Amino acid sequence: MNTLPYEDFAHAYVTEVGEAVRRMVTGGTEAVDLLAKATADGGEIRAFGNGGSSAIVRSALLQLHAQAGVPVNDAMMSPATLAYSAQQDDYRGVFARSLARDIGRVDLVVVAGVSGRSANVCEAARLCAEHRVPVLGLVGGDGTQMESADGMVWSTGTTDQQISEDAMLTVLTLAAAALGPDTEPLSAQAERHLHALAAVDIGLLGAFLREATEAVADAIRSRRRIYVLCPDGGPLALVGEHFAHNLRWDAPLGVDGVQPPLVVCDPSLADMSAVYNDHPDPAHGVRYQLSSADPEDVVFLLAYDSAGRTTHEAGSAATTAGTRPFLLHRDGPGHSGAGARHFRLPRVDDFALAALVQSVAHLLCRTTRAALAADRSGPAAVLSPDDLMARDLAPLRELSDTPSL
Repeated sequence: MNTLPYEDFAHAYVTEVGEAVRRMVTGGTEAVDLLAKATADGGEIRAFGNGGSSAIVRSALLQLHAQAGVPVNDAMMSPATLAYSAQQDDYRGVFARSLARDIGRVDLVVVAGVSGRSANVCEAARLCAEHRVPVLGLVGGDGTQMESADGMVWSTGTTDQQISEDAMLTVLTLAAAALGPDTEPLSAQAERHLHALAAVDIGLLGAFLREATEAVADAIRSRRRIYVLCPDGGPLALVGEHFAHNLRWDAPLGVDGVQPPLVVCDPSLADMSAVYNDHPDPAHGVRYQLSSADPEDVVFLLAYDSAGRTTHEAGSAATTAGTRPFLLHRDGPGHSGAGARHFRLPRVDDFALAALVQSVAHLLCRTTRAALAADRSGPAAVLSPDDLMARDLAPLRELSDTPSL
């Protein structure tokens, strides 16, 4: 099948992400200053978001904790805690309630959401305003839908949901990386990242995207399982959670007659703590998960190094099960001994790699939705790059009236 529509779509999408990042970086000095001030004396930072924004802000928290030892909240790390808290009252106040008890110790709150109108995020921001706690708010459009209070609103300049999310994760990652005393300023960090973004091999990405789209759409139609796994953890595991969320919820969104797909992602906290306690081998958890895979199930492996032992063992388990494996990685050989279709991304650090992988996940989400929708139009339906760029999920989530720059 012709890969050109996939290549053209990937090029247009990646270009839009780069432009959004460049727009945001022009006003990013204030954001870096907010983060630097909050972390200077061992301050505490909280962060909140819904859906994909949840994984985005938790990636920033992980980076700040790993880089500067910043105390961060765990309220969004536990699905059990979040669900229980929401059921005790309502989800509108769940973030504000988690802040209220300790707000006197909080130096900065980061919130993210394309619409900027989510009730729980607005309630948290309102509480911060009452207590004069700075808020760094990342939103889509021109940012006028959110009050700046004592912090700043960092807007993406676009209402496209996936492009906004990619820009948010990228600039948060770059801003956190600019905090160290010997690191480059945000502008230099951004130029290096944009250079890496421009270096993505669009031809190879188009071929990867075509095969992955066919595999995922077929798995959804046939009720086969789709696995999204990151054996080595870290920021890739958080973006893997977002990846799985895209396939489970977003790919069939608004497509009549399509059931939610069967998506398996990385082990829960309960699973992982048991794995390390009973069998201290990071590859054991993913091998165990893949032992239930059936032939023609689809497996996405997210890896820092394709030659790493955990990745190799996960790939071998996927191949042994007869699945259709797809490998996204940064380091290691440009081929997989396990027979997976691979795509190697440019050399960036671990957190910036997660931003690139998230863009691939969003591309796949949109091409899969298009493929599923085309089923109702008959086999002659053709995927158009323009149609794919127009398959933004924001209108389906009533975000289309958010102002653009």
